[in-house]
Amino acid sequence: MASDPFDDLLELENDYYKEGYDAGVADSTYAGMIEGKVFGVEKGYEKAAGLGKLHGRALVWQTRLSQSAHDKSRQSDAPGSSAVPRYGESEKLGKIIRNLGGFPDNTRLGRHIEALYSVTDGASISKDNSDEAVTGFDDRIARASAKAKVISNIVGEPLNPATITNSGIEDATGLQARH
Repeated sequence: MASDPFDDLLELENDYYKEGYDAGVADSTYAGMIEGKVFGVEKGYEKAAGLGKLHGRALVWQTRLSQSAHDKSRQSDAPGSSAVPRYGESEKLGKIIRNLGGFPDNTRLGRHIEALYSVTDGASISKDNSDEAVTGFDDRIARASAKAKVISNIVGEPLNPATITNSGIEDATGLQARH
């Protein structure tokens, strides 16, 4: 018996469905790789920026810790002597840090600040894209965040000052524990 001449016509919808499905799978595979790369760059930037902020905090805390010893030695100098910027800081940045005030000489605080500085140092971070390197980088971020919290508690300053502000009377918490 001869085949029906309309069989090809009746299977036309299924053929187009399969052709469209295969094209969609190929396109989504390529688009997924591009989106994955963009997502990876964004997350990597967020993590590196967070670690950079903590490193900057460590530098400022380190400068403020050594500021009291520097101020004592400067008081013994001649009254007309000018301060020389330290750590490659600009004159404006040095003035801002001096206005923040120094910390009391505390060896425990100094050890915590040095540990934060060494954990966030960019020169010692692996730049590989292996699972071990990424896990190590995430571990460094966690350790640096914990150190920064300890230091901020010791010095009595909030780690994120923007989150402390009260927006209304409902949000008021009363007296701050540390001033």
